[in-house]
Amino acid sequence: MVLRHRAGTPPADRRAHFLAAHHVPAPALLAATDDAALYEYAPGDMLLTLIEQARATDNTWHSVGTAFRRLHAIRFPMRLTGAFGNGTFDLHFTDPVHTQHELLDRTSLAQVADHLPKLHAMIDHYADHLRETPTALLHRDVYPANIIVGPDSTTLIDWDSPQVGDPGIEIAALEEHVHLLGAEVPPAFYSSYGDRPKTTALHRLTGAIDWLGADWLDEWAADTTVRGAKAKRWQSGLQAYLQAELAKL
Repeated sequence: MVLRHRAGTPPADRRAHFLAAHHVPAPALLAATDDAALYEYAPGDMLLTLIEQARATDNTWHSVGTAFRRLHAIRFPMRLTGAFGNGTFDLHFTDPVHTQHELLDRTSLAQVADHLPKLHAMIDHYADHLRETPTALLHRDVYPANIIVGPDSTTLIDWDSPQVGDPGIEIAALEEHVHLLGAEVPPAFYSSYGDRPKTTALHRLTGAIDWLGADWLDEWAADTTVRGAKAKRWQSGLQAYLQAELAKL
């Protein structure tokens, strides 16, 4: 069992019951209070460790792909998005094209400024895909330490901020995290997950812009602990990725 202490957070029971009812690959909740939750232990290795130690095999990625396929199979109507908070999903209809344009409008990254017209045009090119893609249940923190690859299946842990949204956002984030570890998500993942969402490439690019402009990343990078060193590696990797992608425009 695993005991998680989260003082001041809403009880996890409703969220956990929803995940269990929809057969999401998440640890079972055994007990919960307002300040803590007791979960079933998920045996296995973190995907983070397997990548860093060069032990991630095709079987590893096939298992991970299966877990995300099961998660993203929980579908919602097109353009319906929102987060899980206070025991319920707060969902609303949005225009994903407008949301992407807004993301670019608020960026202050100097290296992006000269490319904004082409980036806005790219969003318009993806407009039909953005608006016609059914949304799905998303984990929304797919850092590879939250992906436990067990002997029989993969479990996603740390369900602190599940959302409903475009699956391409989550796959783009997974690809970005793996890229920042010096690897890439291989075909074996998609052999079990299914086709790469058509919006993934766009979300990968705009997501990198959003991450680099985030205040929290600058705050982490200023930290003198291990977290600060990790944030600096992320910033460096995102800068290199973004520079390469912008050069293609």
